[in-house]
Amino acid sequence: MRVNESSIVGKAFGEDADPDLIVAYQSHQDALRFLAEALAQSSGVALIQGPRGAGKTKIAKEQAAWSARDAVVAFVDGVHLAPRRFLTDLLTQFDLPGGAREDDQILQSLSIFLAQQTRCGASPILIVDDADRASASALRLLNWLAALDVRGEYSLRIVLTGKERLAGMLRTNSMNGLLRRNPSTYSLNPLTSRETMIYLRTKLIAAGGERAEKVFPIEVCERLRELSSGWPGLLDERAAEILESKLVQKPTSAVPRVIVSREGAVVSEHELTERQYVIGRSELADIVVEDGYVSKIHAMLQVYSNAIVLADLNSTNGTTVNSRVVQKTVLRDNDIITLGRYTLKIENAPALSAELDEKVRASDTLTMQNLDDLRRVRARRTIAVLKHK
Repeated sequence: MRVNESSIVGKAFGEDADPDLIVAYQSHQDALRFLAEALAQSSGVALIQGPRGAGKTKIAKEQAAWSARDAVVAFVDGVHLAPRRFLTDLLTQFDLPGGAREDDQILQSLSIFLAQQTRCGASPILIVDDADRASASALRLLNWLAALDVRGEYSLRIVLTGKERLAGMLRTNSMNGLLRRNPSTYSLNPLTSRETMIYLRTKLIAAGGERAEKVFPIEVCERLRELSSGWPGLLDERAAEILESKLVQKPTSAVPRVIVSREGAVVSEHELTERQYVIGRSELADIVVEDGYVSKIHAMLQVYSNAIVLADLNSTNGTTVNSRVVQKTVLRDNDIITLGRYTLKIENAPALSAELDEKVRASDTLTMQNLDDLRRVRARRTIAVLKHK
């Protein structure tokens, strides 16, 4: 990804992220297995606990989607949950009539529905996300629902998510109807270093980002893991902060590059991250162009922060840019260098500055000195290679 599009950041780690994208990791998979096993037991109560950002909601929603294939499922947000909203959510998701009925009538209707479903062999499932943030009165209603049974079989299977010590919260609120069912508890674990790297890169790629390994190299992934303690929700927050910070503080320009083509087909691509590049037929050239028209050391690219300069190195057949023979010139974006049957297209070239223009107009002495230095370096490199053969 070229970190220059804030929309990519939002789609990967912000509010615009795809809610259906699941990047599974070990604890995530273990939690789903735990839920499947717990809901298959006669007690049918499972607790998932972990700190903020641990991924509890995503796990609970994934379980709801799986369970909905075989049973009726209600998913309720426990944040500031009050009894009336609790009942309204249940009636809506269980497809039961609501209206302005009294609470006892609603509870009776709900009890009958749960009993009917249980007799058919598929007791409904209630998932309360962030149950530890529900009101005390809503928890009392939950406790009443947990005690409902049909001939010794509980009428409602229940999944609760919350922060650490969720089971302790149930005891504090005297939820004996729920505790009597001996709920199973699973505590989530954070992502490992490798899982963190896979998580960050996968989310970036899924959002349309490019070069995820460069945006999130191993050392950055490890730093983000330290800042978030490895919890996926916090990883999203820290990753978004870092990427947005890059956008605001240091907008990055695209890296200049050369695309080498032969008769219309791309042969190679080169990012110009070094100071200078030799173009030629020799295998020791930085950009190799295998054409009899091209000299072994044909031309040189000098890369500055504000310009790219092309210099012909006294080649036999000369160097052409945009159909014009040149000895030395400043390359601009989309310029085409033609060498025999090959073309070299320049992309992301910086604009020419006045300072560079003066340097370009100066003598070629510096260029030739650089060339001599390069020839000596490459000669030493060739000797070293031959010694080891």
